[in-house]
Amino acid sequence: MNKAFIFDMDGVLVDSERIWAAEEYDFMADFFGKNIADKMGSTMGVSVNEVYQRAVSFGTSIKKETYVKTFDEKARSIYSRASLIEGTDELVTYLVSQGFKLALVSASRLNGIEQVLQQLSFKEKFETVISINDARLPSKPAPDGFLEALRRLDAEPKESIVLEDSNRGIASGKAAGCYVIGYNGHLTEGYEQIGADAYADTMDDVIKLVGSFDGN
Repeated sequence: MNKAFIFDMDGVLVDSERIWAAEEYDFMADFFGKNIADKMGSTMGVSVNEVYQRAVSFGTSIKKETYVKTFDEKARSIYSRASLIEGTDELVTYLVSQGFKLALVSASRLNGIEQVLQQLSFKEKFETVISINDARLPSKPAPDGFLEALRRLDAEPKESIVLEDSNRGIASGKAAGCYVIGYNGHLTEGYEQIGADAYADTMDDVIKLVGSFDGN
């Protein structure tokens, strides 16, 4: 079987989490109303489908199609302003040289993923791309997105690595049986990662961790 390296996107390939964290409350309050926004909590690592279901549980009567359209407009704005994370080109070059098959698994909608992919010099290196939201898979921390990527790549979980920033994503990667690196170079202020096998501040740190990984 193969070995896979599976990237999350937001906060790992693109510095979008911090923009969203700064703007999400106002976005939710403007759209759903302050009463619901106060109850929503963090949406880091949460799919659009799950966010909408939360809002429904708190009493919104707004149509899902209306929310998704407005969310897509907001996502386009964020991704147009977010910087790509430094060092990913070097990491991808190293991973390919070491025989890893690459995948991207994100809670973001596919149109947002494609917007980011178009900015990446190594986009063609991804052998599979999965939007958990659009594939209607259970959201992280369920392992389904990573398990589907492993299946598509015919990869062995214990020989594969997940790079995540959110605790939901970390738990998802662990539940899929992979070695999980918590990337903390672009976390929102005060966010504390837990549950990863190792942690990295930079992509150079990730390369070093991959180099010492033996799959056992």
